[in-house]
Amino acid sequence: MDNQSISIATVITGIKDGAYQQAKVRGVTRSIVESLMAFIPGLGDPTVADPFSDEVREELRAGYMQRWAETNPSKLFVAVDGNWVEKSEKEGMALKAEKFTLDVYSAFSYTQQAFGALKNEQPKKHELIGGVRTKVNKYIHNCLADLKREATRIYKEKNNIVATRTTVDYFDWLLTGDKSVMANIRQRAINAKAKGEEVDIATIDKAIAAFKGKLK
Repeated sequence: MDNQSISIATVITGIKDGAYQQAKVRGVTRSIVESLMAFIPGLGDPTVADPFSDEVREELRAGYMQRWAETNPSKLFVAVDGNWVEKSEKEGMALKAEKFTLDVYSAFSYTQQAFGALKNEQPKKHELIGGVRTKVNKYIHNCLADLKREATRIYKEKNNIVATRTTVDYFDWLLTGDKSVMANIRQRAINAKAKGEEVDIATIDKAIAAFKGKLK
């Protein structure tokens, strides 16, 4: 992809224009994903269960959070009669009351331990912050899924890999496939770790290996 900026229309004037804008976005998306495939070894390769190292995952997460921040501006909340009420910047600053600004970065500035403690100390504030954290984590999860899906499609296209319909292999479904039950368990653990939860991936890998060993 070249370095020129690409303008995407936000107002569609008709079906033809909508189709044109859709095709433009599709082409841009492919170019971006191909660039990321060059930066991330194994991305798109269906034989690689998880191409994202902790460092790569953190960078992707930071990029998705940056985009979230652009489309979801910060909000100012002021303490009023025991509740947190959203106010404009002008209104809020004029009030002599406790206040805090909530955006994607302030929401994730808490460690898991500090955020958990906030539930008992300030439950209403915890609820507001938790709502943002939940939405952002879901957004990031979906962005990662979209990235992997498009990268896999591109990889298969470039390597002439054609999907064939076969009967269900239940051993593959349970244990070995990249969408198997075991792979799903491991991916859930990775996602939880990315959210800041304490998860020992090595221990989970050992447990999965032991389970597979028992079935062989």
